[in-house]
Amino acid sequence: MTKTATSEDFHVLDLPEDATSEEARRAYHRMKALYAEGALATYNLIENDQRQEILDRIERAYMRISHDLRDDSPECYPPAQSPEAEQPLSPGAGEGIGPFLRKRRESLGYTLKDIADRTRVRTAYLESIEAENFKNLPAPVYVRGFIFEFSRVLGIPEPQKISDAFLSQMNSAKK
Repeated sequence: MTKTATSEDFHVLDLPEDATSEEARRAYHRMKALYAEGALATYNLIENDQRQEILDRIERAYMRISHDLRDDSPECYPPAQSPEAEQPLSPGAGEGIGPFLRKRRESLGYTLKDIADRTRVRTAYLESIEAENFKNLPAPVYVRGFIFEFSRVLGIPEPQKISDAFLSQMNSAKK
């Protein structure tokens, strides 16, 4: 099989050249989320045309890398559309914030450790948030920040609304 990916492709996705297809998929989703329109981490750092150019480079790099790593398992193929298009950016009617965040995280290919590394929130707290296990969470002032950062990393457009909704659920559960 002829390799089509270059060292630069691996550099664009911040991957070692011996990465697995799963590592490539996760790196692709991380980079897409990092440079998504409205992502707080890069919002003021680059102009929209630069952002689109970077996103295009990420897409091309992933296509070449995934082509080289392809085997016959479906997870090796590039996604037909971005997870943002597949997964809603707000919870559905009757859906709790915790399960919504878990589904969104999983659809982007993140582990709880990935989120903990990016947000500096302990994995145990993230687990409690997803499970809506309110008694294992610290004071609401901390939880507000945890949810805000969790939502931001997942590319949710209005993390403050998600944070407020979670705190509302938390307060209702304590009554």
